[in-house]
Amino acid sequence: MFFRIWGSRKVKEFFGIIGGMGTVATENFVHAVNQLTETHKDQDYLDYIVFNHASIPDRTAYIFDHTKPNPLPLLQSDVEKLNDIGVSFIVMTCNTAHYFRSELQKSSKAPILSMPNIAASACQTSTNKDSKVGIMATDGTISAAIYQKELIGKGVQPVIPDAHHQQLIMSLIYDDIKNKDFVNREKYHQLITYFFQTLDCDYIILGCTELSVAQEQEPYPSEYIIDAQHELAKYVVKHAE
Repeated sequence: MFFRIWGSRKVKEFFGIIGGMGTVATENFVHAVNQLTETHKDQDYLDYIVFNHASIPDRTAYIFDHTKPNPLPLLQSDVEKLNDIGVSFIVMTCNTAHYFRSELQKSSKAPILSMPNIAASACQTSTNKDSKVGIMATDGTISAAIYQKELIGKGVQPVIPDAHHQQLIMSLIYDDIKNKDFVNREKYHQLITYFFQTLDCDYIILGCTELSVAQEQEPYPSEYIIDAQHELAKYVVKHAE
């Protein structure tokens, strides 16, 4: 457990969560952290602060069209607030927001953990170098090659869907989960099946936190699904404890 000294008193360090992208996914992450933490009393839970900054503009919209509202200034303001608070590290509960991570790190006093890197590392541990890993993520994450770069860096082959199935993924994320707080089980499971059977993937990375919500609410029964947000939660608990 990390501690810092305040005067003559030792206190646990705490971390910061930049969330609200979306809010249900942020709730899902916090729930996962709490569930993964071994506790016997209130004081055993981890110390953290959550910024549910729901008004941050859509990340994918900006990646494709820089005339759209830019999420970076609001993300930077959150980082500056967390600097003032003195967190030990920061996580962002949005994969697409990692498009801005390197720029945000320049103004952050604490390390900003990389969910895509942690997920790719988990994937590397679970697979061999000949494995094909499907990526389910937003258009923005796919276009920016956030996961492709991480997987190639780990020596694993990334696989992305065709345009039709990518459109279905976006519909699941935006039309169903973000818009209606609803997981379309049939759509989600058909997409997973497409990656495993049609694209012959050995593993699938859920590279969007809304897809983490889908897996929690309508789980596809497979040990070969790597939930990026859940991997981040496991990493946070392991290192904070």
